[in-house]
Amino acid sequence: TMQRKPDRILYFSSFGNLRWGGQKSLFHLVTGLDRLAFRPSVVVPSEGGLARQLEEKGVEVCVIALPQVSPKRILRDLSALRLLLNVIDDRKIDLLHSDGPRNTLYAGLAARLRGLPLVWHARAMDADPYDRILCRLATRVVLVADALRDRYNGICNAEKLVTIHNGVDLDVFSGTSGVAWRESVPIPTGRLIIASAGRIEPMKGQETLIAAGGTLRKAGADFHILLAGETVDSSYERVCRQKAAELDISDRVTFMGHQDDMASVLKAIDIFVLPSAVREAFPRSVIEAMACGKPVIVTSGGGAPEALEDGRSGFVVPPSDPSTLSERLIRLAGDAALRKAMGASARHRAEELFSLERNVRKTQDLYRTLLTGRKNAGRCVQSVRT
Repeated sequence: TMQRKPDRILYFSSFGNLRWGGQKSLFHLVTGLDRLAFRPSVVVPSEGGLARQLEEKGVEVCVIALPQVSPKRILRDLSALRLLLNVIDDRKIDLLHSDGPRNTLYAGLAARLRGLPLVWHARAMDADPYDRILCRLATRVVLVADALRDRYNGICNAEKLVTIHNGVDLDVFSGTSGVAWRESVPIPTGRLIIASAGRIEPMKGQETLIAAGGTLRKAGADFHILLAGETVDSSYERVCRQKAAELDISDRVTFMGHQDDMASVLKAIDIFVLPSAVREAFPRSVIEAMACGKPVIVTSGGGAPEALEDGRSGFVVPPSDPSTLSERLIRLAGDAALRKAMGASARHRAEELFSLERNVRKTQDLYRTLLTGRKNAGRCVQSVRT
């Protein structure tokens, strides 16, 4: 049989860097595709880590800064759209896959003009003023968690919504030794290490974890809190440091800054906490910690609770509630067997539900469904013409 030509897919990224979860998820999806079946190209708004790493993997990248849509600058917006249509025509694109609201608007208009399917990958809990229009432009909306369905209540046909959880590289994030890393932060041996990952800003709730640390200290636990993530709000970092000083645990809290190699940090810890004060879509750090075989504690609301089974692979606690959080931490701190059992359950769940392979397979199945539908529709049109 003749080898079918691969379907060509044009992806859009809202950011040019590779520091944040959404871009990491996009990178893993694009580089994990079956290249015999699909050929990816990626539109990025700027040069950066994402473009570089994609090119290293042999993925074609186009830099197009899509401007914010404005009625006052309609000619500029139309010329960006024209540029996009040229890319679609030159590369004979079969399907578009967008992420943020802005690139989804452009991709949606281009898809309409060319009669192509559009997959919009929604990675945020918060509604956008354009949601209603974007839902109409999209052929399918991929949600990173079922929790995002609320965002589209009453504005999007439920048949369009598909949940595909993010995937994690189970080989990179695994329980094998992370000992070498410990030397960079001098923590006494035998001390329980509690880590959190996320930008230092109020929505990530690090202050709640520090407050819980004060209760842990009173309970006599020997622990150390690691906060990985770049500081985007320096006044909030000051609040967190002040809180640690008031509770007399400054020597037990380390602000690590952004970590390129989160896997080696996660391997060296005992408990992972994501104390988000707001609802987050589906944080990567949680499934990365689970893949490393660590018990996880997340806050209710958003998609994080979908990652774990409360009481089995970790705990779900209310947001901004240091007393419930400290109660769970004290329980885990005092019970190595429980930490081990929950960690094993977390790893098992990551293997079952959150592998990169599963994420890619489900996405490719969606593409095939949409492309098959399109090809069949195309055949009907041709038969009418003859």
